Amino acid sequence: MKKILSTLAVCILLTNNVVFAAEGYVFTAADVQKAPVYTQSLQRTNLLYGEYLKYYNINPSKIDADFIVLSKDEEKRFLKTLSKSEKENYEYAKKVQKLIQKRDWNKIFQKYPNYFPAYLQYFDECYSKGHNAEALRILKKINDMDKKGQVFDIRLVNYTFGTLHFSLNQFNQAINYFKLYESSGDDLIIASIANCYYGMKNYQSAIKYAKQLKEVQYQDKELLYASYFALKDYPQANKYALELLNELYGFDNLMKVQATSAYDNIKLSYAYKAREVAQNDSQIMMANDVIASLEQKKLDASTSKTNQFVKIPKWIDYVKQMPQGIPVSEITEKQDEFFKTANQYLKKYQGQQLTNAFNSLSQDFNTYVQNKKTEYYQAQQLEAQKALLLEQQRSNAIQQQRNYIDAQRMYYLTRPYYSPRYYGWW
Repeated sequence: MKKILSTLAVCILLTNNVVFAAEGYVFTAADVQKAPVYTQSLQRTNLLYGEYLKYYNINPSKIDADFIVLSKDEEKRFLKTLSKSEKENYEYAKKVQKLIQKRDWNKIFQKYPNYFPAYLQYFDECYSKGHNAEALRILKKINDMDKKGQVFDIRLVNYTFGTLHFSLNQFNQAINYFKLYESSGDDLIIASIANCYYGMKNYQSAIKYAKQLKEVQYQDKELLYASYFALKDYPQANKYALELLNELYGFDNLMKVQATSAYDNIKLSYAYKAREVAQNDSQIMMANDVIASLEQKKLDASTSKTNQFVKIPKWIDYVKQMPQGIPVSEITEKQDEFFKTANQYLKKYQGQQLTNAFNSLSQDFNTYVQNKKTEYYQAQQLEAQKALLLEQQRSNAIQQQRNYIDAQRMYYLTRPYYSPRYYGWW
């Protein structure tokens, strides 16, 4: 059991919003049995078209069939070993294989609806291209055709059924196949069951199975993190977030740690670290939202300790008013400037002086936003003027063309000797 299943893998990509991507089975060089150039070992008298399988190499670890291509000399020697009926079968297989090479599958299955090797090759093509719904349909056909011949180990077939159902988010069907081999204790089977439970939003069961794994891999830790996070058990989620960060330092894992940390100062520290390693504007803005929320909370808490009422400026009020087109780097710079200045004022001033300082800060950022709005609307007006000018130029060109055509028409109408009727053309 392990020999087959240990080469199969389901790759799970987990973030705060978990996305599953079933990659199916993966094979190592050790799994591939090197078949001779041609073999008689796969003759199946009890399988429809089984007499053609001996002209194909069948990998016991993969659902596929590779036609054995011979050189002219090899084929000449090979034909001498065949009976008359076998030669006919061989020529027939070559004929079908030529059509298969053209990938005209509709025509192939219309003309040869029961040609087993064609289904195997079509399945492999669908699977490799990620056409999983079609691959599942074809696998059901293959399974029906293979019930008598048993060309493929039923464990391989069932596991492949499971991975395909999983890839289509059909977790209830997938788990039924994986649970057939639960008693094996194979880590891959246990992890597959855990991932199915996660897809079914049964997070407790997902955790239960993930904790049965003998060797916990990175993707298993992601599953445990996401499950605890979904259950709002943030201390446990934080434990796995830190383990993930220790293995892979990057934006996603830094944001996982900040999301599950118990204290705001720790959250803020990791949010800043995440922004430093952000790979794109979307990630920067995501980190900025967290930073702004925590910095504002800290600012509000500090001003609440003062004896006098102080109107606290809100960064979010300025962000909401900002027009489109401002570079993310500029927004980030202004956000940092806002909170840095506000915190400096808190340390430097008290009472009315603090109120005046905050009023000054608000005025500065209101002016900044207004200037940006003015720049934006001016740019919009300029674009509108350019568009209007281009439309006028286009209209003028069309009118000039019409005027030319009208002038030419009048020219010929006022000169009868140029008329087609004059020359007897009508």
